Amino acid sequence: MTSEGSTQDIPVTSKSRFGVEMCAALILVCIALPLNVGVALASGVPPELGIVSGVVASLVTGFITSSQTLISGPDAGIGVLIIEMVQRHGLKNLGVIVFLAGVIQILTGLFGASKWFRAVSPAVVNGMLGGMGLIIIFTQFHIMLDDAPKDSGFMNLILIPETLMKGIFPFDGSSHHMAALLGVSTILIACAWLKFAPQKLKVIPNALVGILGASAIAGFLNLKVNFLSLPQSLTENVSLLSVQNLFASFQNPELLGAAAMLAFVGSTQSLITLTAVDNTVSRSKTAYDRELLAQGIGNTICGILGALPIVGVLLRSMANVQNGATTRLPNVVHGILMVVVIVLYPSLLKSIPTCVLAATLVLIGYRMVSSILVSVKHYERGELFIFGLTVAAIVVTNLFTGVVFGFVCAAIKQLHTLSDLSVRVDDHPEHGVVVMHLAGAATFLRLPKLTEALDEISEDVVVHLRLDGVRYMDHACLQLLTQWERSHHGRLVIDWDNHSVDMPGAQNLDSNLAMRSPRGSVHHGTRIVLLDN
Repeated sequence: MTSEGSTQDIPVTSKSRFGVEMCAALILVCIALPLNVGVALASGVPPELGIVSGVVASLVTGFITSSQTLISGPDAGIGVLIIEMVQRHGLKNLGVIVFLAGVIQILTGLFGASKWFRAVSPAVVNGMLGGMGLIIIFTQFHIMLDDAPKDSGFMNLILIPETLMKGIFPFDGSSHHMAALLGVSTILIACAWLKFAPQKLKVIPNALVGILGASAIAGFLNLKVNFLSLPQSLTENVSLLSVQNLFASFQNPELLGAAAMLAFVGSTQSLITLTAVDNTVSRSKTAYDRELLAQGIGNTICGILGALPIVGVLLRSMANVQNGATTRLPNVVHGILMVVVIVLYPSLLKSIPTCVLAATLVLIGYRMVSSILVSVKHYERGELFIFGLTVAAIVVTNLFTGVVFGFVCAAIKQLHTLSDLSVRVDDHPEHGVVVMHLAGAATFLRLPKLTEALDEISEDVVVHLRLDGVRYMDHACLQLLTQWERSHHGRLVIDWDNHSVDMPGAQNLDSNLAMRSPRGSVHHGTRIVLLDN
């Protein structure tokens, strides 16, 4: 396990280990390039800007980050923000917003504020992983059959039967059935390699073997399916940040607000993703402040280039982990390979069918969901409920909204737990005594419950109120006890063994209150007696 501030050197000493890292880098290229293009198009900007962001995330953020396996890049999770910002402020101001967001992230990291992003329930983090896994499966299933994905994860889910019918019974000469054949072939080849490959060759990730095998089938049979498409140049639509626009932004509150929102959303997603990746890789414990610095520096450079913002991306990170990566080498190398492929060998990636890559992602999503279900099966009922709500919210809305919803639900559950009060009444009529046991937090939130229990007690009895299990009692509950004792003709004796109970306001009760402290000093009174056993 690495210390929080340490990093692992890029060089790997073992040849087999180096081979695994390089294979993971190749798979990252196959996954990241089309995703960078797709995120850019979905965000309403030229595709080149998505690739530029991916390269910056790899070569800059990939070197600075303390995480060995987190992969950053443009992500569809903040695509909605980008669309709104471009529509409202124009593409020319996108670089300004991204640059300022990066500066905010750098300052946040320097001031050590990342700890506030770490206060996330494990049920929410696992819900994020599980929900993202389902989103990947639902979305990529449509692409695996050469059908267009829908607008939301929920729509992708409910329309799976329709897409499946297209793959089984193609109409109008469509290629859905051929894409389905290649997708299934990809998964079968990958699973067969994992099970039957010689031990020495298992260093080659099964996902890469599946991609190569299915692509070879498509080329050999000359199948008419959709293939990857890439832009011709990286610099065609890249425009550098205007200093004039930057200084003008300080007089535009809307631009500053957009930058602050982007910084908050991007930082939250990156650090929650980092937490999720750390949970799957037990040896990885990274410096969160340094991660914010890395993300901020990457975003300032993306802003200067007028490109998309970058965040820590769960899909690429999990693909990286599942394909055996343990160092930052695949992260850095895949950025170099993206440039090489675009500039020198674009035909290599253009020979890969999109359905083949989609099938690989379906397999990755399935593994994510399977591993998460194993890890949460021992959760208690309340945590399982939070996990399920987070997953459902992510599928119905989007990743960020779902995580925020899960966080709110976890906070409500925790508030309920901290304010919970147990009341148990033991009646001993033959002795004229009632013993009431309290446990938990006796606050104003539980006054109705405490009042109901007190109202059921008959008059002219001695009530012993046991506070052994009380963590906290506020003035409202003390006042209720005083008022109740006054309105009855019995006697209220408050007993406790542990004198650490905090009862603010007790000294303000009337002079009829009698207390005996744990050390034995007695304050005389006639109506309420607090005794320690």
